[in-house]
Amino acid sequence: MSDEKNINWRPPMKAPQTDYSKMLLNNLKQINNPEWMKNSVWNNSKKVKTNSSSANVSTEAKKLHKDWKLVMEKEAEVDQNKIKIDPNISLKFFDEITKTAKRINCRPDDLAAIIYRESHFDPQLKSSSGKYTGLIQMDKMSFDSINVDKKCTYEQYTKLPREKQIKYSEAYLKFRIEEKGLTGKKLTGGQVYTLIRRPKDINNPSVVRRNQKYVDKAKQVPSQMKKFDTKM
Repeated sequence: MSDEKNINWRPPMKAPQTDYSKMLLNNLKQINNPEWMKNSVWNNSKKVKTNSSSANVSTEAKKLHKDWKLVMEKEAEVDQNKIKIDPNISLKFFDEITKTAKRINCRPDDLAAIIYRESHFDPQLKSSSGKYTGLIQMDKMSFDSINVDKKCTYEQYTKLPREKQIKYSEAYLKFRIEEKGLTGKKLTGGQVYTLIRRPKDINNPSVVRRNQKYVDKAKQVPSQMKKFDTKM
């Protein structure tokens, strides 16, 4: 996403000839800002506004956005059946992923890979059974168990855009983390994925290791896509 402004400004071929010594006596301010410079992008007194929404976004979130946006763009070129591939996936979404990951004490790239594996970042994706929906494929029973300020209904949740739905994913993971006595502990991608897929097996090393392999494989998708894009 980019909020950069298109500046259709062209400097005159030749600046007007001005008697600056005379202007100095009349108006010192006008000397420092001659008329032809007032709309110039080089005029320090009138700076071009930057994208304030991206100015406060972490470098990590920007990298995740860049990497996964390429994946979405390439996947959008292929029919994905029920999966909604949005090539215009927003920077704000990955900013939310990064912040969520830090609050639940896991790596942002692990969380992004998990969400990709579960839903390809499609917040309206439904499982084949129709029981699970959303970014992390949550069912109504799990949804009803979480605590969120100004909580919507499950039906409304399934229609939320990804940028707003992710707070429910965070609430669910926090619920499971507290339930399993993992509060304050650094979580691996395998642990986070296990809390989503089979929370009862969180203390089963073989299950966690298997889920870690799934996460690691998903994390390789952006680099693989970059290689594919380079060959095109």
